[in-house]
Amino acid sequence: MKKSWVISLIIIALFIIPLACAQGDNLYQYDTLKVKISVSGKLDIAPEKNTASLKRVSADIALFPTNSFRQETLQTESNGGIVEGGNIKYFWEDGKIESKSFGYDAIIKTNNERVKVLFKVPYPLKDVSGVEAYMLPSETIDSNHPAVIAKANELAEGETDAFKVAFKLANWVEEKVQYDLNSLTATAAQKASWVLENKQGVCDEMTSLFVAMARSLGIPARFVSGISYTTSDKFSEKWQPHGWAEVYLPEIGWVSFDIAFGEYGYVDVTHIKLRDSVDPAQVATEYEWLAEGVKVEAQNLDFKVEVLDTGEVIEEDISLQQELLSHSIGLGSYNLVRGIVKNEVGHYAATTLQLAVPTQVEVLSRNKRTVLLEPKQVKETYWMLKTSSDLDKGYWYTFPTVIYNEKNISVRDEFVVMDGEMLYSEREVKGLVIEDEEKSYSRKVTFKCNYSTEIKVNSSESAECIIKNSGNVPLENIDFCVGFLCKIIDLPINQELGQKVALSSDTIGWNKLIVSARNNLIDKKTAFEYVVLDEPKIKIDLQVPTEVLFGNSYSLNLSVNKTSFNLPKKIEISVVGMGVEQKFSIDELRDEVILDVDLRGDRISKNNEYVVKSSWMDKAGNSYTEVKEVSIPGKGISFSDKVKMFFNGLMGWV
Repeated sequence: MKKSWVISLIIIALFIIPLACAQGDNLYQYDTLKVKISVSGKLDIAPEKNTASLKRVSADIALFPTNSFRQETLQTESNGGIVEGGNIKYFWEDGKIESKSFGYDAIIKTNNERVKVLFKVPYPLKDVSGVEAYMLPSETIDSNHPAVIAKANELAEGETDAFKVAFKLANWVEEKVQYDLNSLTATAAQKASWVLENKQGVCDEMTSLFVAMARSLGIPARFVSGISYTTSDKFSEKWQPHGWAEVYLPEIGWVSFDIAFGEYGYVDVTHIKLRDSVDPAQVATEYEWLAEGVKVEAQNLDFKVEVLDTGEVIEEDISLQQELLSHSIGLGSYNLVRGIVKNEVGHYAATTLQLAVPTQVEVLSRNKRTVLLEPKQVKETYWMLKTSSDLDKGYWYTFPTVIYNEKNISVRDEFVVMDGEMLYSEREVKGLVIEDEEKSYSRKVTFKCNYSTEIKVNSSESAECIIKNSGNVPLENIDFCVGFLCKIIDLPINQELGQKVALSSDTIGWNKLIVSARNNLIDKKTAFEYVVLDEPKIKIDLQVPTEVLFGNSYSLNLSVNKTSFNLPKKIEISVVGMGVEQKFSIDELRDEVILDVDLRGDRISKNNEYVVKSSWMDKAGNSYTEVKEVSIPGKGISFSDKVKMFFNGLMGWV
């Protein structure tokens, strides 16, 4: 007997989250880190003639940690250097023409703290006294370039909140500038206008463009140089020199923005600040020497970081949830992932989100997005998915969906894809995406529909859908739609209203009821699924020989298929005739099942009659039967065979 079975194929490890790491190794989550930073450099000094002489050499390193609310230097070993004015300086007056090594070790405690923006800072800014230098154009940050000014003005137009202006600039740079470690950006920092034109660069270029656009709008901004930790596979070493920005907001202070990391309004605990400057092109290490006939070459500074201790895992400022439009869809269907983010604290906060799915699932449009939240605010963001239509119909697939943020905090869900399940079109899914994600009050409105999820074809069924206001603001002039039936309603605090509609039952298979509510404060849409069932039907096709010879074994081939959307269950099939009685059982019929009945050649008569009887049930327990008869002529070659066939016919072999 040959059968085609539906097999579960669970796909749970076909993707890698680029920044994912186990919680125990997730340095971004700790409240403090204790690290040892080692910075080393070297001057190669060699004679160029016999009379070469060296009187004095010095190295002045501006990249040296200072204390702030975010970091504290616990211990330093300068290896002969002198700390002066925030720099560390080295002097050699031994007259030896040889390589000079220098550097320092520092043990630093970093804190997962930020400058909190607790209230709206009006824009344009009025009081920026004391920080005017950070509003001027500089060598790399050409904030006076017409293209930089035009783009910044376009992004800031109409915005009256200074933090939101900075957020819009940072978000645009992250979205439009491709992080690219090419030769142009790896060797020297490019001007902000170049980055705007070419849309590529690394952290220095992205930061320079952001700082330039901020300055062009009258927002003081500066460049920060330091070291940070990354799990990106772009780098062989996890701790790397890094650049980010700080913008100045009156009555608040200097607020961090790391565009490459997706950290807006803060930097994580792995960021070690070594310097801030007006321009990234400002010299970080300066060398001087008094000599004759010598050649001096400076090697790049080398940075090493060792984690000595970690603090406690902190609670996140922003909580993350995930909702799926449907947990079970058909092959080639679209789906929708909803990310819900809530600011749990009393200050502005932003988070950068991405969605990880297996390769068989396509994320439509932009995957990465950053969400800005005011204190205690809740927002929703969406990803549209499309599953492959090339998946094997004989399997069902479980696809995980993982939303993760810039700190590798994640939430997980999954959906099943299999033949015969609900299909969502691209148009339908687009219709369920909220157009205005700023309408955060939508989370205070809930839908509940009471209806039967399975109905018979052409039956009279209805659904009652209820909308409830669970918030603290009365809602007026809501356009409340259940299916195609819409009406304008008012919904006071803690009140609910219902609307009853007839369910369409003329389309066999999966159907959906779209429910929506919209006014100036809310925009909420969802789909409720139900299935219209026909009577389960089975079709059995028999493949039999046109004639059989006495003494030769032969077989009946039964092809069993369903001809209905409804799945036949508990199928029993029997084949009786010519001394044969064979039975088959099938729990559930989704795809074709082939059954083989082997028959004996010594029981052949002139007319070989067989009865194929099938019975099955539906989900409700209703029974169905069908009987088929088939006759196969027999033939004998010898007189002896014909005699035996005659007696076989008399006996009937029933």
